[in-house]
Amino acid sequence: ELEPARAGPAEPDLRGVSPSAWLGVEVSVAPDADGGVLVRSTVRGSPAERAGIIAGDRILTLDGAGVVGPEDVVRLVAARAPGSRIPLVIRRGDARRLLSAELGAAPDASGVMRLSFVGAAAPRLDSLETVQGSVEPDLAALRGRVVVLEFWAAWCSVCRFLVPTLNELHARYSAQGVVVLGITMDAVVPATHAVTALGIEYPIASDHSGKTASAYQANALPTIFVIDPKGVVRDVLVGYSPDGLLRIERLVRDLTAAR
Repeated sequence: ELEPARAGPAEPDLRGVSPSAWLGVEVSVAPDADGGVLVRSTVRGSPAERAGIIAGDRILTLDGAGVVGPEDVVRLVAARAPGSRIPLVIRRGDARRLLSAELGAAPDASGVMRLSFVGAAAPRLDSLETVQGSVEPDLAALRGRVVVLEFWAAWCSVCRFLVPTLNELHARYSAQGVVVLGITMDAVVPATHAVTALGIEYPIASDHSGKTASAYQANALPTIFVIDPKGVVRDVLVGYSPDGLLRIERLVRDLTAAR
């Protein structure tokens, strides 16, 4: 139900797992020999953010054990239960700090994305080229309208399966000012062929540079965002979920009625 985007690293597939501990931090191997792992980002609202960890910090120890790679962080967090408190030593600049994080239960992929984006201003749509439709792929131009963004690819089986659902959403709400916009990293010509072959009826844009997909962290396909008329993200759905699609349609209906 969830396919990794081929141009970037896939998020872990957390579907169907029992609740496990979660810190909510993305780390990478440090680029030098000073030790620890480098924090690339923290999920908004996550235990890591609440503990005061920020991008650029270096985690030196976790639960009293030294860490030298991302796998150490995964292993040490997984050994604890949700709700437990775990000590960390980080280095920020030249200073070392002792922090403590209360671990949460690991959300699924959609949950992580909702924490990261819902309630925040939607990232700009960068370097998009129109493949189909007369909609300008620019959020400033779409301000005042409800926007449903779908990140998809022709090779993604779930994306193909969702085409009739999004066609119906487009047919039902476009007259009320709702914009359904599909974004693919395929270039314009192959994207045009895919649109015709799949019978896609809503506007499509090419993100051949990958800048927009990166800004939206669309590392797994399909990923659907709902953006309200003020440009604020109101929901995110990753992969296929009947309940999630019903939630998306209810939200679109409610946002449209509130305009």
